[in-house]
Amino acid sequence: MNKYRRRFAFLLPLTLAAGGCVNDPDAPATSSVTIGAAPYVRGDISTPMYRAVDLMFAAAPEVGAGTPLVVASIADIERVETSSPLGNIVSDMIRTRLAQDGHTSSEMRLRRDVNFNKGQREFLLSRNPRTLMPPPNAAAVVTGTYATSSQKVRVSLKLISASDAHIISGADFVVPIAEVIGLLPQGKT
Repeated sequence: MNKYRRRFAFLLPLTLAAGGCVNDPDAPATSSVTIGAAPYVRGDISTPMYRAVDLMFAAAPEVGAGTPLVVASIADIERVETSSPLGNIVSDMIRTRLAQDGHTSSEMRLRRDVNFNKGQREFLLSRNPRTLMPPPNAAAVVTGTYATSSQKVRVSLKLISASDAHIISGADFVVPIAEVIGLLPQGKT
């Protein structure tokens, strides 16, 4: 009996390890990832978003680190004139990824002066056009839209030439709606 336990103890880890290496080739794609499994890690929208940004810029070698970029708010596909906390945080995370990768990106919400609010700290970001620095010159713009369904949020990002509006590259990703529910406008969940 002891001999069988030793064999079982030896074979169990091997079986589990081999089972973890199997990919389902019939599983539906959940992003614009072209190689490997979908990049989503539960509870972390930054993982697929960073991967989408990486793919988008890998497909646009003409947009180098020195190319001046602007990142616009990501808009609701049904209301492209507005954004939401989801669209704003995705835009902020794109700017973060660009900075991490050494790209030149401007913060369009930067104030000319520090805003001191007693009891609320100091602020340098604003959406009030009268308090902002002049708009930066950009060779390309990162923008995009998102759409919601009952279970998922689909985000489509585009890198667009500022001179002639042609789409240089793009990438998409999908996350479960439960992971971003608090970032969506009322009525979108």
